[in-house]
Amino acid sequence: GMGEVLRAFDKFLERPVAIKRLKDPLVNSQLAMRRFQTEAQSVAGLIHKNITQVFDCGRDADGPFIVMQLIDGESLSEKLRRGPLEPPDAVALLCQVCEGLEVAHAQQIIHRDIKPSNILIGEDGVPRLADFGLARQDFSNDEMQTHAGTVLGTLDFMSPEQRVDATQVDVRSDLWSLAATLYQMVTGDV
Repeated sequence: GMGEVLRAFDKFLERPVAIKRLKDPLVNSQLAMRRFQTEAQSVAGLIHKNITQVFDCGRDADGPFIVMQLIDGESLSEKLRRGPLEPPDAVALLCQVCEGLEVAHAQQIIHRDIKPSNILIGEDGVPRLADFGLARQDFSNDEMQTHAGTVLGTLDFMSPEQRVDATQVDVRSDLWSLAATLYQMVTGDV
């Protein structure tokens, strides 16, 4: 989508990190900058083992950046390319993602783009919800982030209301996306 993620090393803290940057053509887009800032702010306040952590954000000569927890492993979509999961394994994995999502929803953050490629599974087997680039903060006021009639997200995982107007979504839309993800996990229909 809007950004690219690079593997880096934090020399001061002596640990590997991931750095997310806006792609070059979007650095001068005010809308892209607002969404990027929303992602940094949204995720920075979400502390949970099933959500990728934000360590820092800023801007340099190349544009804005977010420094995040590096998850060594694979995305759920990469895992599913090898075949479907057994239903009990799929449910157990998705229940962990739900725990992280519950924290986001409690802080009035709707992800709006839950799908297998936005669920990262670390080498430790722990799934983490990532890429809050389309997140919506404050269920009651979305005018600053999304215009009425705008469709945001990934079509195969969007709730019916999100396909019509992204301003109309609430936590139920994220649950729809989780169900679509579970369907893909157990059927292997990718």
